Amino acid sequence: MSVKIRISYEKPQELDTVLKLLRPIVKAYKAEKGKDGQYRRAYVDIKTE
Repeated sequence: MSVKIRISYEKPQELDTVLKLLRPIVKAYKAEKGKDGQYRRAYVDIKTE
């Protein structure tokens, strides 16, 4: 089983910081590319076991 999380961020450094904190439990992630606007999104799959 896994949990999916959506992360909104403004700068790539913010996403890097969050991923470093979640690294032990991250199964996979996908970040949007080329999106215009203030916020970007990343989708993270977390291991629950």
